[in-house]
Amino acid sequence: MSVRSPRVLVVDDEADLRELLELTLLKMGLDVDSAATLAQARALLAGAERGEQREYQLVLTDMRLPDGLGLELVREVCAVHKNTPIAVVTAFGSADNAVVALKAGAFDYISKPVALDQLRLMVRSALRLNAGPAADPAANGAPVASRLKGDSAVIQS
Repeated sequence: MSVRSPRVLVVDDEADLRELLELTLLKMGLDVDSAATLAQARALLAGAERGEQREYQLVLTDMRLPDGLGLELVREVCAVHKNTPIAVVTAFGSADNAVVALKAGAFDYISKPVALDQLRLMVRSALRLNAGPAADPAANGAPVASRLKGDSAVIQS
């Protein structure tokens, strides 16, 4: 039994940015599927619903796509794939757009040009969120390993 890497769906009509996002995510050890349109993204997500070896731990979508708005995808993912965080990446960054995306259910909102450090941080945060309480030993009462050395009661408490 092999451990599979988390899978991310990248939806962006700009081929260069889509490739940059893919490469960044692959270097993070993630599996990546990509789509240039809302229709392609829906087809990949429908495959995940049918159990076709795709279960996404994160979706990244552009705000404006050739065949619709990324906000449509945000709403659909939030309704059908309730445990899958979705983030909006857009060149049309504004406070109003961010509020609309977050109200629609987006996990996060990043403006283009994408700062790769910011992207990596957001992806790690989304994957921790998706992993749920089991990924956080402190959340389920399990003892947490400490970096402190020593056996005294003060150190151990």
